[in-house]
Amino acid sequence: MATQNSAPSLPPPPGPGQFFLRTQSLPGAAAGRFDGLYLRQYSVDDIAVVLTQSPPKFLRANVGNTETKTGINFTSWAPQHAGRKWGLVLRDNDGGKAGAALWKRVEISEGRSDESVRVIAVAGEGSDEVAEAREELRGGERWAGWMVCEWSLGHPQLFWVTDQLRDRKLPDFSERVRIVREVISSV
Repeated sequence: MATQNSAPSLPPPPGPGQFFLRTQSLPGAAAGRFDGLYLRQYSVDDIAVVLTQSPPKFLRANVGNTETKTGINFTSWAPQHAGRKWGLVLRDNDGGKAGAALWKRVEISEGRSDESVRVIAVAGEGSDEVAEAREELRGGERWAGWMVCEWSLGHPQLFWVTDQLRDRKLPDFSERVRIVREVISSV
C-alpha cells in the first residue's frame, strides 16, 4: 500500500491589498493582554472570530468595496478552498431585536459580507487602518467598539460592543481593543 508523503505547500505571494487583522490596545492605553493578536475563524463548525498569536494559515483579508471602504472579505490560497469567499460579519445575539444586545458576536462567515464594517485611515499612523463598525441608531451615526473576552472556545473571542452597553463596566475577563490592518508583505 503506497502512502502519500507530500510537504505542505507554501503560500503564494499576497495579492494586491491583502492583509491580516490584528488587535491593538486603544490609543493612549498601555498594551493589554489581548494586544497584537490575529483574528481568525475558530473552526468550520463554529465560525466565531477568535484571537491567536499566529496569523491565519490560509485566510487573507481584503476590503470588500474599495470605493466606500466597507466590508472585510477573506479568500484562501489553499487549493481545497478555490472559489470560496468569507466575510467579517457582526451577528445580533438577541434574536433579531435591533439594539437590544449589549454586544454582537463577530464571525467569519462563508458567502456573507457585512457592509456595516468599514476601514478607516488613522491620522498619523502611516499605513495602519482601523476596521470599525458603523451602527445606524435613532436616525444618526453612533460609534461603539470592539471587545475581546476570555470566552467558552478556549481562545479569546472578539465581540462588537453596541451603544446599549453605555457606561457599564466591562467584565474582568474582557478588554476593549481596536482592530488594525497588517499588510501582508511578500517575504
